Amino acid sequence: MSKTKKQLMSSAPWRVEEEAEAEFPEGKLKVTSQPGSTPTMHVPRKKNKRSQDQDDQDSLTEIDPELRYSFQRNFQFLQRVFSIDTVVKPLPPAMAYNVSRNLNFFTRIFTQFFDPEGIANAQKSLGLGQEEKVRKGLSGRVWSQPQSTAPVPGFFIFGDSLVDNGNNNGIITLSRANYRPYGIDFPLGVTGRFTNGRTYVDVLAQLLGFRTYIPPYSRTRGDALLRGANFASGAAGIREETGDNLGAHMSMNQQVANFGNAVLEMRRFFRGDANALNTYLSRCIFYSGMGSNDYLNNYFMPSFYTSSSNYTTQAYAAVLLQDYSRQLTQLYSLGARKVIVTAVGQIGCIPYQLARFNSNSSRCNENINKAILIFNSGLKKLVDNFNGGQLPGAKFVYLDAYQSTFDLFQNPTANGFEVIDKGCCGVGRNNGQITCLPLQQTCTDRTKYLFWDAFHPTEVANILLGKASFSGSNQQSYAYPINIQQLAML
Repeated sequence: MSKTKKQLMSSAPWRVEEEAEAEFPEGKLKVTSQPGSTPTMHVPRKKNKRSQDQDDQDSLTEIDPELRYSFQRNFQFLQRVFSIDTVVKPLPPAMAYNVSRNLNFFTRIFTQFFDPEGIANAQKSLGLGQEEKVRKGLSGRVWSQPQSTAPVPGFFIFGDSLVDNGNNNGIITLSRANYRPYGIDFPLGVTGRFTNGRTYVDVLAQLLGFRTYIPPYSRTRGDALLRGANFASGAAGIREETGDNLGAHMSMNQQVANFGNAVLEMRRFFRGDANALNTYLSRCIFYSGMGSNDYLNNYFMPSFYTSSSNYTTQAYAAVLLQDYSRQLTQLYSLGARKVIVTAVGQIGCIPYQLARFNSNSSRCNENINKAILIFNSGLKKLVDNFNGGQLPGAKFVYLDAYQSTFDLFQNPTANGFEVIDKGCCGVGRNNGQITCLPLQQTCTDRTKYLFWDAFHPTEVANILLGKASFSGSNQQSYAYPINIQQLAML
């Protein structure tokens, strides 16, 4: 007669003896080993009287033997690998010092799932059970400005690394930020945001009245979509090929397609009534910030792309605006009515460009800035056309990110900045030749820096722009033709 599954499991060599388990009455996972033998993982069980049916049921949820064996072998392997002799001594002195300071961190990263504390840390990194902490973090000193009371039920975000909050974490790309010190000042720690704390749309979400952050689309499904989702992806652009030099990403075309799928999913919660869903979406706010990578990681990268030889700067801007107009019109057809579109910032002055550009007449790369101004001028006209009847019932707001960064460069001390030409975290000239590396030491006072790394602004800069564009006057808001608070109240 063949043995039952329980009998086979109980007699298998990887099973721990009951006497060994009894040595750990406190109920914590233990790993024991003897010289020359493989370490043993003990998964304790509560000592009480159990029925045969209960034991048979537990056998179905037993830890997979192969997984248990893998854990045991890897635990021994990691103990050997992560030691001073194997990790630190072969390195140059400066690097050895830095790694030795973080050796415990490396060990914890690769062994954290062996104990309850590691599981708790993983839950924390995913934001599970952190809702109250988020609320407290959002109500801090930077939110002294009154919030909007407008009924904005959802916030949908499209863009690149300036607003990406984790959509690139699970794909193969160099454009990702799910490691320290990114998120060093963010309430939930490392999330995939390309800055030290909050992005511009995080600030805007709070000012619009949302109590928690808008989640990335990559982990948002079901009725949670009704509250909004962030579709942005680092390295994304208006053109499909933009950013391919950095690896995988979701272009604007793909982001619009993803929103189309989200609309189909949300329709279920309105019993298939498309009109009811459209009415709901017409009250939501949509944000789109595209174009930076179409210049940084396309037109002004002739070693990888041919666009600069195929188009003049005027012709290239026209092609971008034609594609962007089509994409924004698709969002309109899917229900978007209140839309914020952002101009491309003064990227000729970011640390990445300053580290590569040499000129006696200008600190910034004005060739890039001049090309961007052509695109921005056309984008503002596109907004006028949309508002002038081309898209009936829609209201578009143009956010002048170029002018806002220009003003910060012209008068940084008025906003508390002391360093405007270097990243707070980075490598090489202007901390802009290589962007912020894992576990790298950052600047001492991040509030004094305009840029966090080679490309992206600090949280303080994002807060300044968020407040100004939300409720500032026409001369101070950088928003046209109305500010964002007024858009929300429509």
